Amino acid sequence: MAAMLRVTCIAFCSSALASHMTLPAGRLPAANPLASRARALHLSEAKTDATEDEKEDRLGAGGRGGHAVRGQPELSEDEKKIQMKVMEHQKTAARLSNAEDARSLVGYSTGFGVISTNSKSLEGYPSGSVVGFAPDDDGLPVFCFSTMSGHTTDLLQEPEAAKASLTVTAAGFQGAADGRVSLIGDIKRVKDDDEVATLRELYKKKHPNAFWVEFGDFLWFRMSDLKAVRFIGGFARAGDISPDDYKGAEVDAIQAFAAPVMSHMNDDHGESTVAMVEHYIGLDQVEKADLVALDRLGFNVAITRLGQTFKLRLPFPRPAEDRKDVKALIVEMSRASAGAA
Repeated sequence: MAAMLRVTCIAFCSSALASHMTLPAGRLPAANPLASRARALHLSEAKTDATEDEKEDRLGAGGRGGHAVRGQPELSEDEKKIQMKVMEHQKTAARLSNAEDARSLVGYSTGFGVISTNSKSLEGYPSGSVVGFAPDDDGLPVFCFSTMSGHTTDLLQEPEAAKASLTVTAAGFQGAADGRVSLIGDIKRVKDDDEVATLRELYKKKHPNAFWVEFGDFLWFRMSDLKAVRFIGGFARAGDISPDDYKGAEVDAIQAFAAPVMSHMNDDHGESTVAMVEHYIGLDQVEKADLVALDRLGFNVAITRLGQTFKLRLPFPRPAEDRKDVKALIVEMSRASAGAA
């Protein structure tokens, strides 16, 4: 039984999501009770054995909670201990709640997403369009659509409110390891002049150059009733968020200036980040470490080690209060890491 402890899987051990293998069912006649009992016993015993195999295969992904990686070489006992230590660190590393993460993702997004509507021209099929939006105080999207757009026609076919969803990706989204949120609910047209004026002001804060919002053939819409929120924060971090939790969460204020802080660290203090990873997480032989996400509870780091690149969470000793405090915390952690080295 080969131990498949791979660092690429360690990056995803923070999730509590379970991923189970399914054994192929035998072709025993269902009408035969003895055969059914034998089949059940066989599957039960096989599942127990498979679970133990999987446990070792998935250690680098947080025990039974990650993806099995087959065909990898067996690792040394020292490497297994290192990766187990990293796993334990990641399980308790402080992170924003899914609701906070989702609200922040939408709030700091580019203001564009994919709206999915029930197609009027192709009945029974969904239709997707890339559209601009702005989040309101509850994190729900506000839209300004041309009357000539297909999604506008789709939304107007329902007299009160249309069932639709909006999928928003994190700023800088490049693939499955990056976050995205789907907001599912009812979207209604807004006709009241005072409400339209409020929505126009809100929209132009997100899209300052949106001159078309003044055109007479553009209509205003908003998601009036949120039914469900689907959040994926990257590999092995996903889940449904209740509408109340989503609307009640706050946008993380630290992310407003995360980009320049991360850029400065990556350009000028890469060796300090490597030292922090080795000191706080317990991972050795780190070749490179770049900050890729930053919030009030810590940061995510893209780490290159032994020819592999993966992400780990590095929390602050305490929550950061503002930009000055972020700098103070990073300096504190850098000094502690240098002292330990």
